[in-house]
This record gives sequence, structure tokens and C-alpha cells, in this order.
Amino acid sequence: MAIALLLCSVLAFTQDQAKDKQKLMEIEKAFASQTSPGPQAATIYKQHLYEGTLNQLNTWGQVGSLPKSRIVELNSKPNPSDPDVKTSYSISDLHVDVYGDAALVSYKLTGTETGHKDPALNATDHYGCLDTFVKREGQWYAIGNACAPSEPIPQAEWNAAKKAMSEAPKDVKEAYH
Repeated sequence: MAIALLLCSVLAFTQDQAKDKQKLMEIEKAFASQTSPGPQAATIYKQHLYEGTLNQLNTWGQVGSLPKSRIVELNSKPNPSDPDVKTSYSISDLHVDVYGDAALVSYKLTGTETGHKDPALNATDHYGCLDTFVKREGQWYAIGNACAPSEPIPQAEWNAAKKAMSEAPKDVKEAYH
């Protein structure tokens, strides 16, 4: 009888973990489906970001944190200084590890940006990424992410990105270093 209970417990745990892994992959795919800031992006971020401060190591090597409300606001409409930007993302090689109420999701990301005022920013780049999630009241929420280039970024693109970051809103510039 004890062995049967143990086997049922292990089976239930394995099934729950499989559901959690599937849900986390769906969340990552929802994030990747956003092609530009706007109402749809804001909805995805409202739904899947943790209610609090989120931490990031961005693709340009800066570390920072912003509250969920500011991230949603920044992604709810195009950047007024470069409003025609369109982005497309594809993700592959998703790998999920669940640790109780925490999880890590690693993946490869390809991002293509077009429509920038500075043509050096119109590029396709490849990254390796790692996102951190927590589970609260049965729902998974992103609390942090890190992406690093998996191949060199051209110098012209790097310089243009540094210039664009220097023109970011004051609170964003102060949040990242």
C-alpha cells in the first residue's frame, strides 16, 4: 500500500511538472510573439510579469531593474523618438527547469529590427537567454531575464545602440548601469 501511494505521489508530481514546463514555454512564446510596443504587448506583460521589481541583464551588457508598471508603460506604445520600429523574434531550443515555485527557462533568440531612424540599428541579432520565473497562487510570473549575444555585434550597431540608450528616459538611464 505504501509503495502504491508513493508511486501515485511521484506520478502526480511528474504530471504537474510537465504542465508547468508547458505553461512556461507558452509564456516565452507569447513574449516572443510581440512585434512592436502597443496594447497587445502591454497585455502580455501585464499578464506574465511579476507584480514588483523585475531585474534584467540586457543585450548590451547593462544590469538594471524597473517596476512592472514602468515596463508595461514603456511597452504600451511606440518609442516617440523612434516610432516606426518593428521587431520580430523567433525562439528555439527552449529548456525549462522547475524548482518548486521557481523556474529557469533558457533558449536561443533571434531578433530582427527594422524601421529605425538610424539604419545601423536595422539588424538581425542572435542571443542566448535565461529567464527566471516564480509561481504565485498557481500562476507563473517572470522576475528576471538575461540575454547575451551569441555572435559579435557589428561596431556600427553597437555605437548606434549606445547613442539610443543615452537618449532613453531619465528613469530608465538611471535604472541601468
